[in-house]
Amino acid sequence: MFKKAVSFTLILFVLITVFQWLAKPTINWVDNIGVAVIAFLIYILVEWAIKPSKRAH
Repeated sequence: MFKKAVSFTLILFVLITVFQWLAKPTINWVDNIGVAVIAFLIYILVEWAIKPSKRAH
């Protein structure tokens, strides 16, 4: 789960950074890192919510 989340957020970070580099002369590093961290947390939260509980009722 963490491997997928890390790879997803690294790809997202690189894509956002490359797009900013091509579109504007400046890159907003803090914004890019913030978006990547938030995407990582959301990805982990969604995967955790989807995963069925192993607890028997």
